[in-house]
Amino acid sequence: MSPDVPDLTVRIEKEQGPDAGPRVLVVAAGDIDHLHAAVLETAVEHEVARATGPLDLVVDLGAVPYCDSCGMQVLLAAARRVAATGGSFGLRGVHGQVSRTLRLTGLDRVLGSG
Repeated sequence: MSPDVPDLTVRIEKEQGPDAGPRVLVVAAGDIDHLHAAVLETAVEHEVARATGPLDLVVDLGAVPYCDSCGMQVLLAAARRVAATGGSFGLRGVHGQVSRTLRLTGLDRVLGSG
């Protein structure tokens, strides 16, 4: 965990997707660990529940310095939930420890980190 990073916060933004449809951007800031992973999970579940068709969802991790196995599990579950809508899932702003962990576990290929 990063001692100078506050609890995880998540905000939802809407933007234009690559296929002229809407994209949901989930912007996370702070550590995604066993104490805070549920915050991200709840936000993603809410957006999946609101979807009336295929969901284009991107999680922005640019302000996330740390993500443990609980956080990785939330990201993987989010990708599966979005795929079940027939939509697409991706990551944005992946860097540092989070990037290394995704790469070492092979989740970078599964989750489309970028």
